[in-house]
Amino acid sequence: MIIIVLTSAATLLLLAGFVQDYLRLRLTPRLVRSRLADSELPFVSVLIPARDEARNIARCLDGVLSQQYPAYEVIVVDDGSTDATPEILAAYAAKANRLRVITSRPLPPGWTGKCYACQQAALAARSPWLLFLDADTVPQPTLLVSLVNHAQHYNCDMVTVFPFLELGSFWERLILPPFLSLIMTVFPFKRLSDPDVRPDEVLANGQCILVRRSAYAAIGGHNAVRGEVLEDVQLAQALRRAGYCSRGAEGMQEIRVRMYTNGREVVEGLTKNAAAGYYSGGERSMWGMTRLLTLTFVPLWLLGGSLALVSTRGDTLAWAVFAHAAVVVLVALGFWSILLRHFYKLPWIYAFLWPFGLLCYGAIALRSLWLVRRGRGVVWKGRTYVGE
Repeated sequence: MIIIVLTSAATLLLLAGFVQDYLRLRLTPRLVRSRLADSELPFVSVLIPARDEARNIARCLDGVLSQQYPAYEVIVVDDGSTDATPEILAAYAAKANRLRVITSRPLPPGWTGKCYACQQAALAARSPWLLFLDADTVPQPTLLVSLVNHAQHYNCDMVTVFPFLELGSFWERLILPPFLSLIMTVFPFKRLSDPDVRPDEVLANGQCILVRRSAYAAIGGHNAVRGEVLEDVQLAQALRRAGYCSRGAEGMQEIRVRMYTNGREVVEGLTKNAAAGYYSGGERSMWGMTRLLTLTFVPLWLLGGSLALVSTRGDTLAWAVFAHAAVVVLVALGFWSILLRHFYKLPWIYAFLWPFGLLCYGAIALRSLWLVRRGRGVVWKGRTYVGE
């Protein structure tokens, strides 16, 4: 009898976890769709750091330069690129009056490359609002107006969005969804707008951050987070500590991004972020990973144990345990299918690979922690980042 009691309790707890995650998925804030009059839309500076982005920068600029917005400028900082990025930027600058290209100065000690490029772009900007975009993003024509509408509607100082993530290769589709699920567990977007939330519980997505210039300047800009690998998260937390309002939203209709294109790039990129994310999230990172592992592997353990029980006993009790386990596994597969379809437009078959993808990310995270602990650091775009 104790077996069925324990199985029932575990089943209820697991089902409650999946229901909670489903509600979080449904309640993710979205960008405000209403449109302000052109006279109410402020001038905006779009700031793009670019280092060896020959593969992506044209798509990004095509999107940025086709915005349905009355007044904006675009500033790209070429951060020591060694590929064809400078030539591509020069060709675009020759055709687009609103585009300025800046060559980054040598990287000072204590700065990460992206932070220094963003700081230089912000200093060159001339508007009350700054929009930081990664060079691998593809803005849709309505991105700017949607972001500004959202900021004006909620009277907030920073808006960050979750783009539609393009997943092409098998390894992208396998590993990135569990990784991003962990981020959303540790930093729920819905909590970003809560005025009572602690500063260490907020984040921003560096792929797309709109920030009021006065708030950005008040904290010292990227100089406040100059040595951080996760500069976006730390920037949002610095703004919240200073008393500024921030909001997050789903913006998949307004912006797309292709972060990596193959397994090697996935490993390199997540290796860079994993250890920094662990130290940034602290106990919540450990709790988030534990929760994700529990919801992923305990249903499989229950199913395996129930099958063993059926094969050895075959009585009503054994079949009851199996029924509980089967329900939980089906709910897990159903939830993963919905999540993968909603956020990534992936077929349901990838739900069966979710546990393997989570294991792969776990291995990458452990390797990242080991490299940092050993003082070897992690390498990204030709630069080595060491430390916690």
